[in-house]
Amino acid sequence: MIILHIFQIVIFLTLLINSVQLMPAFSRCLPAAGSAVQAGYLGAMLTVRLARNILGLILVTASTAPNPAVHLLVPKGIVLFLVLAFVSVVLTHYRQRVLFEGVRF
Repeated sequence: MIILHIFQIVIFLTLLINSVQLMPAFSRCLPAAGSAVQAGYLGAMLTVRLARNILGLILVTASTAPNPAVHLLVPKGIVLFLVLAFVSVVLTHYRQRVLFEGVRF
């Protein structure tokens, strides 16, 4: 049981550090972007990643909650976490495609 708690603390700290590192990127994404499309992709990617990290922080702490009603929400939170991860991958793919091929409407 102690190994599980240590593992949860490591996950919590990793997600927290990753979330803190994403915050300054919000201020850099809009002025540094060459076009409105790139700025939109960067802003959306950062927002989805930050939401995913915050949800991960909530899930790590919710899995140890003493309330059984909270434990019932953890699988739904995991599904939402995976959906946010998938959206992040799709946005990253489309942003790379726009950088290589140019903007198409």
